[in-house]
Amino acid sequence: MSKSSRPPLLRESLEPWCAAGVTGALRILDPPGGVVYVVDGRIAYAETPVASGVERLLTASGRLPVDAWRAAVTAGRAQHRIGPELVDAGLVTQAELEALGVIALYDAAFFLFDLVVSAHFEHRARHPVGHLRTVDLRTVCQEVDRRKRLLADAWPDAAIDTAAVLPQRRLRSQCVALTALQWEVVANADRRRSPIDLARLLGRDTFTVMLEVRRMARAGLVEPGRPGGSAAAESVATVRARAAAGLTAPPAAQPPRHARPVAEPAPDPPPEPAGEPPPHIPLPRRAVRQEPARRTELAGTPETRVSEQILTRLIAGLGAL
Repeated sequence: MSKSSRPPLLRESLEPWCAAGVTGALRILDPPGGVVYVVDGRIAYAETPVASGVERLLTASGRLPVDAWRAAVTAGRAQHRIGPELVDAGLVTQAELEALGVIALYDAAFFLFDLVVSAHFEHRARHPVGHLRTVDLRTVCQEVDRRKRLLADAWPDAAIDTAAVLPQRRLRSQCVALTALQWEVVANADRRRSPIDLARLLGRDTFTVMLEVRRMARAGLVEPGRPGGSAAAESVATVRARAAAGLTAPPAAQPPRHARPVAEPAPDPPPEPAGEPPPHIPLPRRAVRQEPARRTELAGTPETRVSEQILTRLIAGLGAL
C-alpha cells in the first residue's frame, strides 16, 4: 500500500493540528490507548497505559510518596496544577518535573506515533499535571526513530520486549559488570515479568528497560522466556502482531484544513449517521520552513523559571542511553 493511499500514522495525524498551532488533546480510541497533548502547536505531553507516566516515574521509583502525589492531585487536578502543587510544596524541583515530563512524553510516543489508530481531537483539553516543557513534533518523531534504531541494533527480535526476562543460570565469563539499572532488572526478574512489566514495577521509563534487557541478551546474561502475562505486555504484543500482519484500525478522525493558525478552532462536527465509511482523504502536510527553532517554553515567572541551560543538559542526557 502506498503512503498516499494507506491510512495515516498517528504522527501524521498530528501534523495538521501542530501546523495550525492549536491547543488540545488527540485521544487514541484503539488499543493500546493513550492521549497526546498539544499546546500552541507543540507536543506538551503523551501518555499510554503501556508506558510509565510522570506519576509512576515519581512514585514507583520511590522518589515521591504515593500519599504526597494523591494530595497534589486532590489540590490541583481541577485547575491543572498538580505539578505546581508538588513544586510549591518543595517535593520536586521545576527542572526535575519538566525533565520527567519529557521522558514520559518520549516513552509514550515510542509506542504510539507509528500506529494506525482511530483518534478524536478534543479542543483546548489540557493535562491535569499542568504546563510542562513543550517539544516540536519533528523533534519527537526524530527521537522515536532514534530509539527504534537503538533497539534494533541491540537485539533485532522485538518479541523480547513482551517476553518474560530469564537470567542465565551459567555465564560464559568469570566476571560480569552490570549497570545499576541492569542489576535492578536482574534482581526483580521473576521469570514472569517482561521488560514492560519491570519498567512499571521499578518506576523507570519503558524504553530504557527494554534497551538494557536487549543489551543483556546480546551479552548472554538473560534470555527471553514465554510471553509476558500482564495486560500491558499482551497489549503491546497484540498491536505489534496486527501491524506486522498488515491489519490496521479505521483511519483517524480528519481535522479541518487551516490556512493559518487560528485562536478559536471550529467545534468538532456532529457524528455522521451509520452507513458506509467515508473515503479516505489524504491529510495536509506541514510545509518545511527554514527558520530558527523557537525557544522552548518554560513554566513559571522570571523569578522562579528554571535555567534553560540546566533543562537542555537534562534532556540531552537522554541521548546517552
